[in-house]
Amino acid sequence: MKKFFLPALLSATVFFCSQCARNPVTGKKQIVTMSTEQELAMGQEGDPQIIAQFGLYEDSALQRYMNQRGQAMAAISHRNNISYGFRVLNSPVVNAFATPGFVYFTRGIMAHFNNEAQFEGVLGHELGHIAARHTVIQQRNATLGQVGILAGAIISPTFGRMMESASQGLQLLLLKNSRDAEREADELGVEYSTKLGFNATEMADFFNTLKRQGEQSGQELPNLLSTHPDPGERNATVSQLATEWKQKTGLTNPKVN
Repeated sequence: MKKFFLPALLSATVFFCSQCARNPVTGKKQIVTMSTEQELAMGQEGDPQIIAQFGLYEDSALQRYMNQRGQAMAAISHRNNISYGFRVLNSPVVNAFATPGFVYFTRGIMAHFNNEAQFEGVLGHELGHIAARHTVIQQRNATLGQVGILAGAIISPTFGRMMESASQGLQLLLLKNSRDAEREADELGVEYSTKLGFNATEMADFFNTLKRQGEQSGQELPNLLSTHPDPGERNATVSQLATEWKQKTGLTNPKVN
């Protein structure tokens, strides 16, 4: 089996590594395992499923606001050449997330924003995930990681017995990449909201609110195992980035509302 399967596995690895695309945010070439068309198709296919699961919040004015603000920010993002959808979901859970081409806020998170600047900062963060193609990067890392584990199992029976531990290690590796993606999305959230004239420091204040809520509920996640960076860490980083982007853009009187 080794004789015939290993060359095929190596060929698959070479194929993956030959697929390169330039990242819209960094401008650097990176290995990818799906095209832009395939990436956006994932979002299109997932949108009706997400709506079916949570439902849309029945507030037409809020839905219009979400879409208008989202489209305005998408226009100044690193990927202003694709179509976007912006939704407010009927869920009390405080959450926001993005899929390729779509941004979702829950009514729960909408109720926790104290001002528009906080909303714009989180909106920019979620758009940042789409701009930097984080879904594609995560899928690529998972695929190539599994290929590496499988190759080791075929080459060495001893390694095969270690596959379970290797898979756990892969999960931690992908978790680190995910936190790195969150940090990059924070940077883009600050950049986009500042370019639209908003005070990105308010984004840090919002993370402080989340941190306090986590402490009060006793559900604060350990820094190492949290998909998102620790709220306290994010607060300091975002505050620093906000100051830097104000200087870059010459923004002297940033908006809060």
